[in-house]
Amino acid sequence: MQAFGDAMALGCALAWALAVLAFRRVQGVGSAALNLFKNTLASVLLFATMLATGLRFDLARGWSDWGALALSGVLGLAVADTLFLAGLRRVDASIAAVADCAYAPTVLALSVLALGEPITTGLWIGAPLVVLGLAVVGWEPRGEAKPIDRRGLVLCVAGVMTTAVAVVLAKRALDRSELIEATAVRLVAGSIALFAWETIAGRRREVLALFRERASWKWAVPGAVLGSYVAMILWLGGMKYGAASRAALLNQSGAVFVLVLSRMSGEVVPSRRWIGAAIAIAGVAAVLAW
Repeated sequence: MQAFGDAMALGCALAWALAVLAFRRVQGVGSAALNLFKNTLASVLLFATMLATGLRFDLARGWSDWGALALSGVLGLAVADTLFLAGLRRVDASIAAVADCAYAPTVLALSVLALGEPITTGLWIGAPLVVLGLAVVGWEPRGEAKPIDRRGLVLCVAGVMTTAVAVVLAKRALDRSELIEATAVRLVAGSIALFAWETIAGRRREVLALFRERASWKWAVPGAVLGSYVAMILWLGGMKYGAASRAALLNQSGAVFVLVLSRMSGEVVPSRRWIGAAIAIAGVAAVLAW
């Protein structure tokens, strides 16, 4: 079962990398509008999946599990994703990927403190390598390139760390739930909370803008399908079928995928970023080996 969880975590990293590149190309709408659009579309797809597979919502679930999944959805999908997408508007995809280095250490710390998970030899070796590799990827020598938008980087890091808190919060409820159904609960909770907040703030028209701007669907729809449907299922599956700390570290390979895909799309990638990618890949290999 651990190998299955590992495969899902790596698949999530690839799907999210493709989604990040798609989201970067959505123009003319705010980050909250893009977030609500992707979460709503993914919710529809999850409901369709539940109908096709005969799944039903677990009405016998304890209130503590309902609360954990709902709160996880609000933090991870209403708050964290909006912060990350806001940061993504200010920095390029490879820098946003570097911000993801905050995810694994946060989950590692929380999974040990809150879930009592052990730290394996692979994690001891792999975690520092992944973080070091991503730091090298994001290093910008003074005077060589345009300066990084610090606010954008902070927003991305804040979003990533909030996501880590959200998934650890849901870990035990996920262990007792069907994967697709639990994912749908989180998405619905996050979507409702985001829409309610934007409505109260007087931004209802703005947050619904992408539902009307069909010209932006060329990138918004594939981004939503990959990032909030495929990646979400694989992400939570990696957490459900494996250790949270291990899955979190494997998810970090998404930064390497973003780097490779950015180069394939025509972006100039400095050699130091390839060196950092190699270090990160070595870290992922250490996790898988031990």
